[in-house]
Amino acid sequence: MVMNAVFLSGGGARGAYEVGVLKALLKDGPPIQLIGGVSIGAINAVLACTGQLDQLVDVWQRMSAFRVYRPRLDVWNFTKWTSLTENRALMKRLRDQVHWARLPHSPLQVFISATNINLRQNEEFTNPEITYRHVMASAAIPVLFPPVRIGKHWYIDGAYSHMRPLKPLLKAGADRIFAVFLSPRRPRLSPPSSLFEMADRVLETVLYSSIAADRAQIENTNQEIDRLTELGVDPVTFQHKPYRAVKVMAIHPSRELGKVGSYLMISGEKAKELMELGMSDCYRVLKRHEFI
Repeated sequence: MVMNAVFLSGGGARGAYEVGVLKALLKDGPPIQLIGGVSIGAINAVLACTGQLDQLVDVWQRMSAFRVYRPRLDVWNFTKWTSLTENRALMKRLRDQVHWARLPHSPLQVFISATNINLRQNEEFTNPEITYRHVMASAAIPVLFPPVRIGKHWYIDGAYSHMRPLKPLLKAGADRIFAVFLSPRRPRLSPPSSLFEMADRVLETVLYSSIAADRAQIENTNQEIDRLTELGVDPVTFQHKPYRAVKVMAIHPSRELGKVGSYLMISGEKAKELMELGMSDCYRVLKRHEFI
C-alpha cells in the first residue's frame, strides 16, 4: 500500500491557507496516513488528527488577534520580558477545546517539533505524547511569543532548528509527501523597504528554506536511485527506507498571502479568503498529478 503524507509549514496567521489545503486533500486526495507540522502547521496538524477540521475552519473564520495574543503592557518589568506578547488566550483554547483523548487513537500519525533551548536541539513529538504544551512550544516564535516549559526544559518554535522537517515522515514510511508552503514559489526580487519588511523576509526564509532543502535532497536521492537502476543494480539493494524513491509534491500559494505583518495580522475575513485559496491551489495540484 502506498503511504501518503502531508507536511504543514509555519507562517502564523497565514496558516489559514493550510486549513483550506487540508479540507481539499482529505476530502478528494489520496488517503493520508501521516501528517507533520511545525509552528502554526503543528496546530493545524493536531486538530486534523483529532477530527476537528470543521471546528478549526469555524475558529479561523471567527479569529482576531486578541483571541490569540496581546501586547505586553507591564513596561515596568521590561528587563525581565522574554517576549513582546503574551498568548495565554491561545493556550487556554488549545487546552480546553482540543479533544486530546482522541489523539493517541487517531488513524493519522502526527509529527510536530519544537526547539529545546536548554539542550540547543530540535525534538520531535508524536501522537501519544503530544499535549497542548507541545503544540504551544512548536508555535512559540522567539521574541514575539514566550517560550514554553515542558518538564525541566524550555522550548521555542521548531522551525528554528529543524534542518530535515520531512525526515520523520520518511522514517515512518511515506512514499508520497504533499509539502505545503506558505510563500509563493516565485521569489521576491525587490529589496526590503523597512525594518518590518526585513523581519518579515527573514522569518519567511527561516520557515521556507529547510523544507525546500529537504525536498531537494529527496529529489537528489530519487535521481541516484534512477541512475543505479539504469546501470542494472538490483532495486532490492536500495529498498531499505533511507534510499526509497519518495515523491514530494509542493503546494505553493498561487499569489502572495499578505503584506508586511501578515504573519500576525489575523481576521476572520482574511482567514476565509486564505482557506478558499488553499482549497483552490490544492485541487490544482491534485489535478496536475492525476489524483482527480
